[in-house]
Amino acid sequence: MKLVGDATGIAALKELSQHNRDYLKFLIAEAGTNTNHAAGFTGPDGTKWILIAKPGSGELEVKRAG
Repeated sequence: MKLVGDATGIAALKELSQHNRDYLKFLIAEAGTNTNHAAGFTGPDGTKWILIAKPGSGELEVKRAG
């Protein structure tokens, strides 16, 4: 899997993964199984992000939540 998208969001996701690896696994599974292929998470600084699984390319995209 390749992480793409907002660099700040990717850094927030990586920081979360260092503290709670199981939560990262949950987010990836949640994004892969939701009908919209997305799962929301909050970064360490309180910023809300969306992790989007792109099944065709195998990418995980991180975007700031609207």
